[in-house]
Amino acid sequence: MRQKLGRLKSEKRINALFNKGVVLKQFPLLLFYNHSAEWESGVSVSKRLFKRAVDRNRIKRLLREAVRKQWQGLSGDGGMPCAFMLLFVGRSMPSSEEITKASNHLFSKLMINSKKNV
Repeated sequence: MRQKLGRLKSEKRINALFNKGVVLKQFPLLLFYNHSAEWESGVSVSKRLFKRAVDRNRIKRLLREAVRKQWQGLSGDGGMPCAFMLLFVGRSMPSSEEITKASNHLFSKLMINSKKNV
């Protein structure tokens, strides 16, 4: 059965994710995750580093696209469902190739870790 990727919106779940979750790093991205009942995702870009909303929105679009591309591998893998948040921590505007390369690395680590905990 194909699962749906939900949006991580609950403040309670987001706080639990940052307080009790596991962090994976691959510059310029951080991936916070913990196991949950269903797949949920979120993306974030610092307002302090990117003052203009158009810049933040462009980076968030790139991050959501990277998650969408990896979603087939995550859901069909048979691993344990996770809630995860993808954060951009770089200081300059990234290219789509840079985001794709870093996200591929992070999601492959996430798949390995979720298989271990099944």
